[in-house]
Amino acid sequence: MDEAPLTRESLSIGLSLRDTSLHMRTAASLGEAKAMLAAGAPPAVVLCNVVSLTPPNGNVLATLRDAAGTFGSTPMVVLVDGEEADLPLEASRLGVRGCLPTSVGLAVAQEALRLVAGGGTFFPSPFLHRLAQHREAAEDDPPAPSGGAALTARQRGVLQRLREGKSNRVIAQELGISENTAKVHVRGILRALGASNRAEAVRKAWQSAGPADPQTLSRGWGRDRD
Repeated sequence: MDEAPLTRESLSIGLSLRDTSLHMRTAASLGEAKAMLAAGAPPAVVLCNVVSLTPPNGNVLATLRDAAGTFGSTPMVVLVDGEEADLPLEASRLGVRGCLPTSVGLAVAQEALRLVAGGGTFFPSPFLHRLAQHREAAEDDPPAPSGGAALTARQRGVLQRLREGKSNRVIAQELGISENTAKVHVRGILRALGASNRAEAVRKAWQSAGPADPQTLSRGWGRDRD
């Protein structure tokens, strides 16, 4: 399942040529996939490019959740870019059975799909390492502050580090994500809390829990405001 005809058809034809016993069906959208499911038996495994299916300015993780909900118990593998650390993490939480990097060849893709169709899982070792880093970091994340109940666990972890005056670069290193992803989380925190800057976000999140250390509040907020 891929919105782009060239990549969708190329992958389908390439896998079919490698193994003529494979019966491939393609869909350009979740709506088209739902119609195919309603019209016939579910596939043995679904390969989904959630990045391609995400509209401009949309949320890739929201698309992933929609796809997981569409296919239910049908085993699903998602195509992932090696730079996107949050996608395999959310995929594992949703019960997705595999993450296939776009950097692999057709032979690996074929074996991964066969493995998942047979009841296994496929997460390459670099992704497993990242998942372990994320889970370790999540264990250290604080509970939601009084003013930040609407934040996700990852955003709470970022917010705690904002409270400590850490820059986006340091936050990214500690959480095992890219600096750009850290910036996206910071912007999401500002929107969720209705704050115009990092210091205001911290103040609103902990407004009923007492003021933060003034020395902490004074560090780092001249940097990485985006």
